[in-house]
Amino acid sequence: MQTEIEVRADDWLINAGLVGFLNIVGKENVRMNGQSIYFKADLLVGFEDKYFNFFIQEYKETLAWFKIVSYKDTMERFRAEDFASFDEKALNDLNKYMKDVVKFYLKKSNYIKVFSLIDAKANVTKWLENLNTINLTKKQQWEDVKIDIVEKVKRNYIQLDFIIDFCLGEKGLKYLGAKNLIYSVINKGWTGTSFLYTKTKLADPYLDYKTSFLDPVLDYVDSELSKAKYNCFNCNLPIKNLKTGLSFMNDIGFDIEKKTSHVWDFNNDIATCPICRLIYSCVPAGFTYVYGEGMFINDSYGVEELHRVNERMRNSILRFNKDGINSTNTYRALVESITMEHENNRRYELVDIQLVRYENEHYRFNLLSKKMLHIVNDSKGILKGLIRCGYKEGNLNVNLYKEVLQHLMNNENLFTLIHKLIYYKQTSVNGLYYNMGHVSGILDINTKFLKEMEVMTNISQNQLWFVQNCGKEFKEGYVKKKSENKISGITYKLLNSLKVNDKDGFMDTLLNSYSYLAMPIPDIFIKMFSNDEAFKSVGYAFMLGVGGEKTKKEDGGNTDEK
Repeated sequence: MQTEIEVRADDWLINAGLVGFLNIVGKENVRMNGQSIYFKADLLVGFEDKYFNFFIQEYKETLAWFKIVSYKDTMERFRAEDFASFDEKALNDLNKYMKDVVKFYLKKSNYIKVFSLIDAKANVTKWLENLNTINLTKKQQWEDVKIDIVEKVKRNYIQLDFIIDFCLGEKGLKYLGAKNLIYSVINKGWTGTSFLYTKTKLADPYLDYKTSFLDPVLDYVDSELSKAKYNCFNCNLPIKNLKTGLSFMNDIGFDIEKKTSHVWDFNNDIATCPICRLIYSCVPAGFTYVYGEGMFINDSYGVEELHRVNERMRNSILRFNKDGINSTNTYRALVESITMEHENNRRYELVDIQLVRYENEHYRFNLLSKKMLHIVNDSKGILKGLIRCGYKEGNLNVNLYKEVLQHLMNNENLFTLIHKLIYYKQTSVNGLYYNMGHVSGILDINTKFLKEMEVMTNISQNQLWFVQNCGKEFKEGYVKKKSENKISGITYKLLNSLKVNDKDGFMDTLLNSYSYLAMPIPDIFIKMFSNDEAFKSVGYAFMLGVGGEKTKKEDGGNTDEK
């Protein structure tokens, strides 16, 4: 099979598939030239193994398989010391491990289906039945019953040895890992066909993938297509029929049999050749997923750069995840991958980049303009300080780093967020993990954003810092007059005026307050009438000074981020 296959970069979906394909086979095994990749058909021999191996190695430490086998070290440690340090906590950990990890996962039907493929003689069900939780009664004292409990623990360990060895085998990782990844990563990109078809008759996901995606390609390259009547809507290669469309792609495709109204004049022409279909199946390998959220940078400069920028982001995420896995890491990695000064970073000053995010089972798109990239690059220090900052809204933790970036990517100013953060501080809401210094940094980023958008050019960053200092002096004036109790009322009125864009109301409150202090109003406030952005920037800078604080709250916003 020496036939050379060409696949060209095109829209974001095929590009994500291309990056995924390169990740799976290794870019050194293909020829890249501009917007195309070239490879021999024999590269696809055994591709089904490479496909799953990529996902297994990439997400290995997040697998249920890893949670099961990683307990082996704990068992060996207690055995080596003859259970001398085994205590009630260790017993509780063992019970939780058996119940919430081993039994929870290995009793799932999708895992049970591949037990026979791992070892047909293994009786996993029996091993699980022989695992028994060990509990102390209220009257029992640990020291009195430790010897008996340790004997029971040893019996459980024997069953766990069987289970862990079963999982640790080459086929254990191969099949348990594949089954885990099918429903945690791969199904983020596509569903409804091959091993993700609910009525599939093949228990082996590797064979199922080969049958659905690989065999059609190998048959296609050897086929006589001179009389083919149709063309692939993506690459324009000839195809014999219109049966294989994009219905299996999440949030993109549709069932051409049921939704004929989605195409022009009810005549479907959306069909793909087997080669493009194979590339589309690699989309989950092109995205980087954390906590079910995926991200892909669609850089159209060339295939090589397309792969490099996404590889850089993926490597950054893996490095950040050593400090703890959370969805903010995808945004941290994005910032690092597009602002690194080496690896030809200057090119980003000349082009716009499309960012594709997979969140809440839908794709979201942003165009990272050169202005936005400049803002992010210029604000790296401020953004870094927001990584562990956030606040709670009900049961939801909102991370400020992620929130600020989402606003910028949507070309939205940050006034609404700034208002909320100041208001929460002034009203002493619980669950706040930031201080006014962080909000001041967000205002700085917003000022850069407004200047880049050329909607506020008459007020400088230094002037806003001066206004913040005016706010501090304003507060100190009320403290000296022993009228601190009036500050909260004034703050409430000023914030309300800012929220509804009431310049007159803001100035009335400010004039009355400064008159009470017998202090002149700084001239800078005159500039706030030039436009709405200037009014809000000066107003919120003043509020930051009034609400300034010296104490710093603990870090937060790392889990369940918005």
